[in-house]
Amino acid sequence: MRGASGGHHAARLVLLFAFLFSSHPTVDGAVDLYDQYLGPYDHTPPNVRDAAALRMVRAALVNTEGFLDGWQGDYPCAAPWEGIRCVHGNEVTHLQLSRVTFAGVLDPGIGNLNALRVLDLSHNFITGGLPRELGNLTNLKTLNMQNNRLTDSIPVELSYAPSLSRLSLASNRISGQIPPGPWPSIKNFDVSDNRLTGNVPTSFPDTVREIILHANGLSGNVPPAYANYANLRVLKLQSNVLDGTIPNWGSSFEELEVLDLSRNLLFGVIPSSLASAPNLKELYVHRNQITGTTPSEIKNKKLTVFVR
Repeated sequence: MRGASGGHHAARLVLLFAFLFSSHPTVDGAVDLYDQYLGPYDHTPPNVRDAAALRMVRAALVNTEGFLDGWQGDYPCAAPWEGIRCVHGNEVTHLQLSRVTFAGVLDPGIGNLNALRVLDLSHNFITGGLPRELGNLTNLKTLNMQNNRLTDSIPVELSYAPSLSRLSLASNRISGQIPPGPWPSIKNFDVSDNRLTGNVPTSFPDTVREIILHANGLSGNVPPAYANYANLRVLKLQSNVLDGTIPNWGSSFEELEVLDLSRNLLFGVIPSSLASAPNLKELYVHRNQITGTTPSEIKNKKLTVFVR
Protein backbone atom coordinates (compact mmCIF):
# COMPACT_ATOMS: atom_id res chain seq x y z
CA MET A 1 0.00 0.00 0.00
CA ARG A 2 2.85 2.35 0.81
CA GLY A 3 4.35 1.68 -2.61
CA ALA A 4 1.05 2.43 -4.34
CA SER A 5 0.64 5.65 -2.35
CA GLY A 6 4.16 6.72 -3.26
CA GLY A 7 3.43 5.96 -6.91
CA HIS A 8 0.30 8.11 -6.85
CA HIS A 9 2.23 10.93 -5.19
CA ALA A 10 4.96 10.77 -7.84
CA ALA A 11 2.36 10.76 -10.60
CA ARG A 12 0.72 13.86 -9.15
CA LEU A 13 4.10 15.63 -9.09
CA VAL A 14 4.72 14.72 -12.73
CA LEU A 15 1.32 16.10 -13.73
CA LEU A 16 1.92 19.28 -11.74
CA PHE A 17 5.27 19.94 -13.41
CA ALA A 18 3.81 19.16 -16.82
CA PHE A 19 1.02 21.67 -16.24
CA LEU A 20 3.36 24.40 -15.02
CA PHE A 21 5.79 24.11 -17.89
CA SER A 22 3.26 23.54 -20.66
CA SER A 23 1.00 26.44 -19.66
CA HIS A 24 3.67 29.14 -19.61
CA PRO A 25 3.70 31.12 -22.86
CA THR A 26 7.10 31.48 -24.53
CA VAL A 27 8.53 34.62 -26.08
CA ASP A 28 11.78 34.52 -28.09
CA GLY A 29 12.39 31.05 -26.73
CA ALA A 30 12.03 32.14 -23.10
CA VAL A 31 9.34 31.84 -20.45
CA ASP A 32 7.53 35.05 -19.61
CA LEU A 33 6.61 35.62 -15.98
CA TYR A 34 3.07 36.72 -16.76
CA ASP A 35 0.35 34.52 -18.21
CA GLN A 36 -2.62 36.34 -19.74
CA TYR A 37 -4.96 33.56 -18.63
CA LEU A 38 -3.59 32.66 -15.20
CA GLY A 39 -2.21 36.04 -14.08
CA PRO A 40 1.09 36.64 -12.27
CA TYR A 41 2.94 33.70 -10.82
CA ASP A 42 3.57 33.54 -7.10
CA HIS A 43 7.34 33.29 -7.51
CA THR A 44 7.71 36.61 -9.36
CA PRO A 45 9.75 39.01 -7.20
CA PRO A 46 9.36 42.79 -7.30
CA ASN A 47 11.71 44.93 -9.39
CA VAL A 48 11.78 48.29 -7.64
CA ARG A 49 14.52 49.75 -9.85
CA ASP A 50 12.79 49.08 -13.18
CA ALA A 51 9.38 50.09 -11.85
CA ALA A 52 10.74 53.42 -10.61
CA ALA A 53 12.54 54.06 -13.92
CA LEU A 54 9.38 53.40 -15.91
CA ARG A 55 7.36 55.78 -13.74
CA MET A 56 10.00 58.47 -14.38
CA VAL A 57 9.58 57.88 -18.10
CA ARG A 58 5.79 58.09 -17.78
CA ALA A 59 5.94 61.30 -15.74
CA ALA A 60 7.92 63.06 -18.49
CA LEU A 61 5.46 62.07 -21.21
CA VAL A 62 2.15 63.73 -22.06
CA ASN A 63 -1.15 62.12 -23.11
CA THR A 64 -0.53 58.88 -21.20
CA GLU A 65 -3.75 59.04 -19.17
CA GLY A 66 -5.91 55.98 -19.62
CA PHE A 67 -3.11 54.15 -21.40
CA LEU A 68 -0.32 53.81 -18.84
CA ASP A 69 -2.51 53.90 -15.74
CA GLY A 70 -1.58 50.25 -15.12
CA TRP A 71 2.04 51.18 -14.43
CA GLN A 72 1.54 50.81 -10.67
CA GLY A 73 3.39 48.95 -7.94
CA ASP A 74 6.79 47.30 -8.19
CA TYR A 75 6.00 44.31 -10.42
CA PRO A 76 6.48 45.44 -14.05
CA CYS A 77 7.20 41.86 -15.11
CA ALA A 78 4.38 40.20 -13.20
CA ALA A 79 1.45 42.34 -14.32
CA PRO A 80 0.26 43.46 -17.73
CA TRP A 81 2.06 46.81 -17.87
CA GLU A 82 1.24 48.26 -21.27
CA GLY A 83 4.12 48.09 -23.74
CA ILE A 84 6.41 46.13 -21.42
CA ARG A 85 7.99 42.72 -21.91
CA CYS A 86 10.41 40.81 -19.69
CA VAL A 87 12.29 38.03 -21.43
CA HIS A 88 14.71 35.63 -19.73
CA GLY A 89 13.98 36.84 -16.21
CA ASN A 90 12.52 39.57 -14.04
CA GLU A 91 14.00 42.65 -15.75
CA VAL A 92 12.37 44.84 -18.40
CA THR A 93 13.83 43.95 -21.81
CA HIS A 94 11.34 45.60 -24.19
CA LEU A 95 9.62 49.00 -24.05
CA GLN A 96 7.45 49.32 -27.15
CA LEU A 97 4.92 52.16 -27.34
CA SER A 98 4.75 53.09 -31.01
CA ARG A 99 1.89 55.11 -32.56
CA VAL A 100 0.14 56.09 -29.34
CA THR A 101 0.38 59.91 -29.81
CA PHE A 102 2.53 60.52 -26.73
CA ALA A 103 4.18 63.93 -26.42
CA GLY A 104 6.63 65.26 -23.82
CA VAL A 105 10.28 64.22 -23.53
CA LEU A 106 12.23 61.02 -22.96
CA ASP A 107 13.38 61.09 -19.34
CA PRO A 108 17.02 60.22 -18.49
CA GLY A 109 15.62 57.58 -16.13
CA ILE A 110 15.42 55.35 -19.21
CA GLY A 111 19.11 54.69 -18.58
CA ASN A 112 18.25 52.76 -15.39
CA LEU A 113 16.62 49.91 -17.30
CA ASN A 114 19.81 47.88 -17.33
CA ALA A 115 18.43 44.89 -19.24
CA LEU A 116 16.61 46.88 -21.94
CA ARG A 117 17.13 45.46 -25.43
CA VAL A 118 14.43 47.15 -27.49
CA LEU A 119 13.21 50.74 -27.14
CA ASP A 120 10.55 51.70 -29.68
CA LEU A 121 8.72 55.00 -29.18
CA SER A 122 8.39 55.71 -32.90
CA HIS A 123 5.56 57.67 -34.54
CA ASN A 124 4.71 59.85 -31.56
CA PHE A 125 5.18 63.55 -30.76
CA ILE A 126 8.15 63.35 -28.40
CA THR A 127 10.28 66.50 -28.29
CA GLY A 128 13.63 67.53 -26.81
CA GLY A 129 16.88 65.66 -27.13
CA LEU A 130 17.84 62.05 -26.65
CA PRO A 131 19.21 61.54 -23.13
CA ARG A 132 22.90 60.67 -23.02
CA GLU A 133 22.00 57.98 -20.47
CA LEU A 134 20.98 55.79 -23.40
CA GLY A 135 24.69 55.07 -23.74
CA ASN A 136 24.53 53.29 -20.37
CA LEU A 137 22.32 50.56 -21.79
CA THR A 138 24.87 47.88 -22.57
CA ASN A 139 22.19 45.41 -23.74
CA LEU A 140 20.29 47.80 -26.04
CA LYS A 141 20.06 46.34 -29.54
CA THR A 142 17.25 48.33 -31.16
CA LEU A 143 16.48 52.05 -30.74
CA ASN A 144 13.60 53.30 -32.85
CA MET A 145 12.59 56.93 -32.35
CA GLN A 146 11.67 57.74 -35.93
CA ASN A 147 8.90 60.16 -36.78
CA ASN A 148 8.85 62.20 -33.59
CA ARG A 149 9.85 65.81 -33.02
CA LEU A 150 13.26 65.29 -31.46
CA THR A 151 15.73 68.17 -31.50
CA ASP A 152 19.29 68.81 -30.31
CA SER A 153 22.13 66.52 -31.39
CA ILE A 154 22.79 62.78 -31.28
CA PRO A 155 24.52 62.02 -27.95
CA VAL A 156 28.12 60.94 -28.38
CA GLU A 157 27.52 58.33 -25.67
CA LEU A 158 25.05 56.55 -27.92
CA SER A 159 27.77 55.88 -30.49
CA TYR A 160 29.59 53.77 -27.89
CA ALA A 161 26.61 51.59 -26.93
CA PRO A 162 28.21 48.15 -27.26
CA SER A 163 25.20 46.11 -28.44
CA LEU A 164 23.27 48.67 -30.53
CA SER A 165 22.68 47.15 -33.98
CA ARG A 166 19.55 48.94 -35.26
CA LEU A 167 19.17 52.72 -34.96
CA SER A 168 16.38 54.73 -36.55
CA LEU A 169 16.07 58.44 -35.80
CA ALA A 170 14.54 59.28 -39.19
CA SER A 171 12.06 62.13 -39.64
CA ASN A 172 12.88 64.28 -36.64
CA ARG A 173 14.51 67.70 -36.21
CA ILE A 174 17.90 66.57 -34.96
CA SER A 175 20.80 68.90 -35.73
CA GLY A 176 24.58 68.94 -35.31
CA GLN A 177 27.02 66.36 -36.59
CA ILE A 178 26.75 62.59 -36.58
CA PRO A 179 29.06 61.24 -33.83
CA PRO A 180 32.03 59.57 -35.52
CA GLY A 181 31.64 56.37 -33.62
CA PRO A 182 32.86 53.70 -33.24
CA TRP A 183 29.23 52.39 -33.33
CA PRO A 184 30.74 48.97 -32.48
CA SER A 185 27.78 46.70 -33.34
CA ILE A 186 25.70 48.80 -35.75
CA LYS A 187 24.12 47.08 -38.74
CA ASN A 188 21.20 49.32 -39.70
CA PHE A 189 21.83 53.06 -39.34
CA ASP A 190 19.06 55.49 -40.37
CA VAL A 191 19.18 59.18 -39.45
CA SER A 192 17.52 60.44 -42.62
CA ASP A 193 15.24 63.47 -42.89
CA ASN A 194 16.77 65.57 -40.11
CA ARG A 195 18.92 68.70 -39.96
CA LEU A 196 22.32 67.08 -39.61
CA THR A 197 25.45 68.76 -40.94
CA GLY A 198 29.15 67.97 -41.27
CA ASN A 199 30.84 65.15 -43.15
CA VAL A 200 29.55 61.68 -43.85
CA PRO A 201 30.83 59.40 -41.04
CA THR A 202 33.31 56.69 -41.99
CA SER A 203 33.94 54.77 -38.78
CA PHE A 204 31.17 52.18 -38.93
CA PRO A 205 32.12 48.53 -38.32
CA ASP A 206 32.58 46.12 -41.20
CA THR A 207 29.27 44.44 -40.33
CA VAL A 208 27.12 47.47 -41.30
CA ARG A 209 24.36 46.62 -43.79
CA GLU A 210 22.38 49.83 -44.25
CA ILE A 211 23.59 53.43 -44.11
CA ILE A 212 20.68 55.81 -44.70
CA LEU A 213 21.58 59.49 -44.39
CA HIS A 214 19.43 61.21 -47.00
CA ALA A 215 17.59 64.53 -46.63
CA ASN A 216 20.06 66.30 -44.35
CA GLY A 217 22.70 68.99 -44.85
CA LEU A 218 25.77 66.75 -45.00
CA SER A 219 28.72 68.13 -46.97
CA GLY A 220 32.14 67.07 -48.20
CA ASN A 221 33.00 64.15 -50.45
CA VAL A 222 31.40 60.74 -50.84
CA PRO A 223 33.83 58.61 -48.78
CA PRO A 224 35.87 56.19 -50.93
CA ALA A 225 36.43 54.16 -47.74
CA TYR A 226 32.86 52.89 -47.94
CA ALA A 227 34.15 50.30 -50.40
CA ASN A 228 35.58 48.50 -47.36
CA TYR A 229 32.08 47.62 -46.15
CA ALA A 230 31.73 44.22 -47.77
CA ASN A 231 28.33 43.59 -46.09
CA LEU A 232 26.75 46.92 -47.08
CA ARG A 233 23.47 46.42 -48.96
CA VAL A 234 21.87 49.88 -48.99
CA LEU A 235 23.67 53.25 -49.18
CA LYS A 236 21.43 56.32 -49.42
CA LEU A 237 23.14 59.72 -49.41
CA GLN A 238 20.70 61.63 -51.61
CA SER A 239 19.39 65.14 -50.94
CA ASN A 240 22.47 66.49 -49.15
CA VAL A 241 25.12 68.96 -50.37
CA LEU A 242 27.89 66.48 -51.12
CA ASP A 243 30.40 67.51 -53.77
CA GLY A 244 33.36 65.97 -55.58
CA THR A 245 33.27 62.92 -57.83
CA ILE A 246 31.78 59.46 -57.46
CA PRO A 247 34.48 57.09 -56.12
CA ASN A 248 35.72 54.26 -58.33
CA TRP A 249 33.88 51.66 -56.33
CA GLY A 250 33.66 48.18 -57.72
CA SER A 251 33.76 44.50 -56.87
CA SER A 252 34.60 45.16 -53.21
CA PHE A 253 30.92 46.04 -52.78
CA GLU A 254 30.00 42.38 -52.61
CA GLU A 255 26.47 42.84 -51.20
CA LEU A 256 25.49 46.35 -52.33
CA GLU A 257 22.05 46.42 -53.97
CA VAL A 258 20.98 50.09 -53.80
CA LEU A 259 23.21 53.14 -54.25
CA ASP A 260 21.51 56.56 -54.22
CA LEU A 261 23.70 59.66 -54.64
CA SER A 262 21.06 61.81 -56.31
CA ARG A 263 20.25 65.45 -55.53
CA ASN A 264 23.73 66.52 -54.45
CA LEU A 265 26.49 68.66 -56.04
CA LEU A 266 28.52 65.81 -57.49
CA PHE A 267 30.33 66.26 -60.81
CA GLY A 268 32.38 64.19 -63.24
CA VAL A 269 31.43 60.88 -64.81
CA ILE A 270 29.81 57.66 -63.63
CA PRO A 271 32.63 55.19 -62.93
CA SER A 272 32.36 52.09 -65.08
CA SER A 273 33.82 50.12 -62.16
CA LEU A 274 30.38 50.18 -60.50
CA ALA A 275 29.33 47.50 -62.99
CA SER A 276 31.59 45.03 -61.20
CA ALA A 277 29.55 45.26 -57.98
CA PRO A 278 27.95 41.80 -58.31
CA ASN A 279 24.58 42.49 -56.65
CA LEU A 280 23.98 46.13 -57.57
CA LYS A 281 20.42 46.57 -58.85
CA GLU A 282 19.61 50.27 -58.44
CA LEU A 283 21.85 53.28 -59.12
CA TYR A 284 20.59 56.85 -58.73
CA VAL A 285 22.84 59.80 -59.62
CA HIS A 286 20.34 62.27 -61.08
CA ARG A 287 20.07 65.93 -60.07
CA ASN A 288 23.85 66.32 -59.87
CA GLN A 289 26.35 67.74 -62.36
CA ILE A 290 27.23 64.43 -63.94
CA THR A 291 28.75 64.62 -67.43
CA GLY A 292 29.14 62.07 -70.18
CA THR A 293 26.97 59.06 -70.82
CA THR A 294 26.21 55.98 -68.83
CA PRO A 295 29.09 53.50 -69.33
CA SER A 296 28.27 50.56 -71.55
CA GLU A 297 29.35 48.15 -68.78
CA ILE A 298 26.57 49.50 -66.57
CA LYS A 299 24.03 49.44 -69.41
CA ASN A 300 24.85 45.82 -70.18
CA LYS A 301 24.36 44.94 -66.52
CA LYS A 302 20.74 46.09 -66.92
CA LEU A 303 20.67 48.13 -63.74
CA THR A 304 17.91 50.51 -62.81
CA VAL A 305 19.82 53.74 -63.46
CA PHE A 306 18.65 57.35 -63.14
CA VAL A 307 21.25 59.78 -64.45
CA ARG A 308 19.53 63.01 -65.49
